[in-house]
Amino acid sequence: MPLLKTYNFGSGAFVKRLMFCEEKGRLLDAYVTATDRQLKAVKSLSDAAKDNRPAFGEALAHAEHTRQDAEEARLALHLHSKTHAC
Repeated sequence: MPLLKTYNFGSGAFVKRLMFCEEKGRLLDAYVTATDRQLKAVKSLSDAAKDNRPAFGEALAHAEHTRQDAEEARLALHLHSKTHAC
């Protein structure tokens, strides 16, 4: 049974998709969450660059970690879609 899901990206964009596969929906949820965290980390990085250097190094490491998480989530979604044909 298809599900209509709405995704709210941190930028304010909304996407509605029909989901036919629960696993793909779970992977898409994980990807949206990871990219939202990355968006917030980059904003913190920008703020830290203005405020003080010690915080910048920490924010940079966090932003890189969230970028890697988002990339892993994107890859998992892509591989699932490719192998599961959904």
